[in-house]
Amino acid sequence: MNYRTIQETWRQEIGPQLRQIRLGKKQTISFVAEQLKFPVDWIDIMECGGKLSLKKYYRLIEHYRKKIHIQLID
Repeated sequence: MNYRTIQETWRQEIGPQLRQIRLGKKQTISFVAEQLKFPVDWIDIMECGGKLSLKKYYRLIEHYRKKIHIQLID
């Protein structure tokens, strides 16, 4: 598994979780985007596991006051 594959897998795992967190908090994409001063499209891209920088993902994760847990599996 190369670095690019790891990035894609990570985004695909995190994206739907970010959407569930937002919906659980009853926040709209536009509200979150306004809070972070991000374009609305960026939030949607991240929730779909799309290709944006990990730094942007991290800012969204911080906004939700969540932490990332990484686990190695076989």
